[in-house]
Amino acid sequence: MDEAAREAHLDMLQDAADGPTQSFTIYESSLDKAIACAVLSVLLVVVGGWLLQATTTLAAHLSAGLLVLMVVTALVFLLPGLGGLVVAETLRRRHGQRVLAVTRDTLCFANALEPVPWVTFDGFDVDQKHLTIRLMFCRSGFSTLPALTPVRFKSLAAPHAYPIAGDLQVKLWMCAPTLAGKRMDIDDLVRLLFPYLEAAQARRTLGLLYPEVEQWGRPTNG
Repeated sequence: MDEAAREAHLDMLQDAADGPTQSFTIYESSLDKAIACAVLSVLLVVVGGWLLQATTTLAAHLSAGLLVLMVVTALVFLLPGLGGLVVAETLRRRHGQRVLAVTRDTLCFANALEPVPWVTFDGFDVDQKHLTIRLMFCRSGFSTLPALTPVRFKSLAAPHAYPIAGDLQVKLWMCAPTLAGKRMDIDDLVRLLFPYLEAAQARRTLGLLYPEVEQWGRPTNG
């Protein structure tokens, strides 16, 4: 690489390495989904309970086949309704919990034992589902995954991250990420996080290729 190309490459890396410096925390917003789920579940429980009560009242006057049919129909409403109430409570507990804490050089998952450097990852993907947003960070080849507390059933009530793909990725899901009380879609999330990742990678490249650069944007004198 000639001197002109080297200087151009250095300038490009320095511009990218400056990056954003603001620290922030992304929170979960799931209260609206919790309320909608609770309302629908209560309706199912009420219908299923009414059918079960009616079946009990009329049992003496019903044939065995009709009795079984009414009980099964009642359970078809009742059991999903009870399950929905559990889901609604889970979503209520998720609401307002921390998803990611981000600084210039690190990010911290909700169940991480400590923050990890951005250079731990070389990319991320955001996937929009019907009711959730899934965020997947891809581990760099030279790094190891952050220490995460194990994901258990109670982790459904919190936006915990967990390793996938043979520990090559870290995945988490959210109902709706918020920043400073404002909801974000997947485009907002990418625009927010990508500059931090890009800057961290540029700083690492600077350190590897241009060790004489003591401070980003300022070569060593002498």
